[in-house]
Amino acid sequence: VYKEVYAEPVNATLDPEKDYAVVDAVQGVSFDKKEAQSAIAELKEGESASVKLKRTDPEITTENLKSNLFKDQLGTYSTNVTGTAARLSNVRLAAQHCNGTILLADEVFSYNDVVGQRTAARGFQKAGAYLNGVTVQELGGGVCQVSSTLYSATVLANLEIVQRQNHTYESTYIPLGMDATVSWGGPDYQFKNNTKYPIKVVTSYSGGVLTCQIWGT
Repeated sequence: VYKEVYAEPVNATLDPEKDYAVVDAVQGVSFDKKEAQSAIAELKEGESASVKLKRTDPEITTENLKSNLFKDQLGTYSTNVTGTAARLSNVRLAAQHCNGTILLADEVFSYNDVVGQRTAARGFQKAGAYLNGVTVQELGGGVCQVSSTLYSATVLANLEIVQRQNHTYESTYIPLGMDATVSWGGPDYQFKNNTKYPIKVVTSYSGGVLTCQIWGT
């Protein structure tokens, strides 16, 4: 009977398969097995007994999730974007891919997975990039500015950094130690949602300024 009745409390969350619709919380249910055994032992033939159920609300109820979803700006960082039209286009395109990304609790954001391979077919253009200390023309040149700006925002949001590698040179658009280099098939930038609520990445590019924000609870 206990196995049939018992239910673990489960926090309300979002469903990625249904456009991040709210998934209702589950209330925990249990009862005292020793108390039930004593009640049963005292029964005579044909008698019945009632056992009190213990109900446990999850830490994040459905109402709590709905009222608090993405209500706080956990971290934000902006950088000035300069360079060729191709570089500016790459920064804008990478920012568009990142914008609106939602991470549930304990999920990991991978910059390379989210932005994808930088190819001409996907709209990326050749622009200046550093390779072994030398400036070369590379498809997607400039996308490291987005990963670096996002890294700074996640640091300010106090999120868990899973993977991050600095450039071998000092970047002109961000202070020393606040950059995160990325390359398809090479270094990636990853961070984890170590909060209890979903978080959302909001990125924008306008007027030569790139802004990365982290919204959560």
